[in-house]
Amino acid sequence: MNGVVRAITLDVSIEREALAELALFERDPAGYKTKKQSAAEASAKTAKKGVALDVPNFEAFIRHVKNEGLTDNYRRYVLTPYLTAWGVALAERQLRDVTLTELYEILDRWSTARTARIIALKAFTKWLRERDMLRLAEDPTAELKVPPSKAEKSVRPKGYVLAAVEQAYAEANSQRLRDTLRIRATTGMHATEIDRVARGDGILTEVNDPCGIKGTVTFRQLKADMTHTISLDSETFAAFQRCQIVGRGLGDSGVVQMLRRIADRLRSKCTNEEERRSIVPLHPSQLRHSFSTWARTNGELVRPTGRGLPIEEVAAVMGHTNIKTTKKFYLTERVPPMIRLPLRLVHPADPSAESAAARKAASND
Repeated sequence: MNGVVRAITLDVSIEREALAELALFERDPAGYKTKKQSAAEASAKTAKKGVALDVPNFEAFIRHVKNEGLTDNYRRYVLTPYLTAWGVALAERQLRDVTLTELYEILDRWSTARTARIIALKAFTKWLRERDMLRLAEDPTAELKVPPSKAEKSVRPKGYVLAAVEQAYAEANSQRLRDTLRIRATTGMHATEIDRVARGDGILTEVNDPCGIKGTVTFRQLKADMTHTISLDSETFAAFQRCQIVGRGLGDSGVVQMLRRIADRLRSKCTNEEERRSIVPLHPSQLRHSFSTWARTNGELVRPTGRGLPIEEVAAVMGHTNIKTTKKFYLTERVPPMIRLPLRLVHPADPSAESAAARKAASND
């Protein structure tokens, strides 16, 4: 060919395939490639393309976590801002070209949310690997460690005294804020769980038990992957009804801002500096810790009329070797006990439980 003698070894096994390759060679001798050569070039081209934290991949990942059931708040306040920051810092470079040292250098430039930023990026690269878009050997986050929780959190005091929550509740002008404080302080539920119930992903069931249990709320615990039921008093049940009328829960960012303004108003009413310094803004996340503390120190267990048998005895009769099996499939079939706290949440603008039920019925109509 062009005055040069060439020898081409074909990766074929029968004469018919060899003749077919010969026809391809005669059509374009200069551009001819064997099957192995074509496959090697295609593989090299794919490997060269790589994958980056760019807009299409980011949007596809967000759609994926939405389908997996992660809450709007988590996508909006954790994944979106932190992955956007990573995308800017990495400038849409191919991830296989990014080193672990570079990731730590980028992290050192940020003064806040180090753990959350690492978790967000590792969640993204894990999704890429699951879709076979990134190999483990090419993943720069494979050795990126999530900082362990600080032991200090387990020993410092958690939560608030009853009087502090009662004072903030009495000062709150927003009904939505008061409902949120009541639900979180009397049930210990997370904000995401309340939001799911408000959006219709949980079930409110009216019980009207003589013991004081007005009803129950049943929702799915995503981390534990099981259904959970909590018994409610009349005021908390009515608060949930109002949340479902609105159709969404009150986000932590809004709650934090309103609680700060409440603390400022309470300080302005103080007559001395010591009393003023004692008033600090409540944080919604601490209400779960407060509920646990109050339940252990001052809580009263209220059992529904008829009580029933403990779940451990039911498991023994049914032959379940693991009580988790019984809880997963049968615990939500009954009204669980309710923890009653000596917490008096009073505000003159609070509607009655009967009016909340009437508004809930009207919204359903």
